[in-house]
Amino acid sequence: MKKIMAQALFFTIIMSNISFASIYDLEVNAGRSALEARFNATLPLEKGFFTTGIGAVYNNDDYKIGDMKLALSKEILLPELMFSFGLKGLWGNIEEDNKDGDLMAIGLAISGKYIISEKILPFPVAISAGLSLAPDSLSFLDSDRYLDIRASLDCFIVENGAIVLGYRYIEVHLDDNDGYWEMSDETLFVGYQIKY
Repeated sequence: MKKIMAQALFFTIIMSNISFASIYDLEVNAGRSALEARFNATLPLEKGFFTTGIGAVYNNDDYKIGDMKLALSKEILLPELMFSFGLKGLWGNIEEDNKDGDLMAIGLAISGKYIISEKILPFPVAISAGLSLAPDSLSFLDSDRYLDIRASLDCFIVENGAIVLGYRYIEVHLDDNDGYWEMSDETLFVGYQIKY
């Protein structure tokens, strides 16, 4: 898993150096029992944006999941409204009770973000929601299906930094030597995002 994370980080760094006009963001979140870290590089295209990034979610009792994202984004109807569609590679280890399974999947990822202007609120706030789904045909090793849902409010209290308040739900269906089982987890989290 360390080798895969190193390759994903290397690919992200290479892709992020394609354009000097890229925007980077680093986000760290903590919930009741889970930690999340994420790094993204967003590159402007002729029409829209290309985003590549890596992330990890860790719950010491139930799971360790890493991901790598490749997505295209475009403004829809309003400059403040952005939709994104892409792929999310997933890998990790899932544990529950005495069961243990390995996750590897390629998920389809969609997300949307709307930025409420500081003309309406005292500071800009971004409302975002995203869904990643890997069906059985795109799931490997012990995993049969993967789903994650994430929603957040990003409150930009300073120009390049935001306090993040959010909700995350993860569900993984697995089939190993012990038979079919599933793990699910939902959490509220708070964190900080910095853009540079």
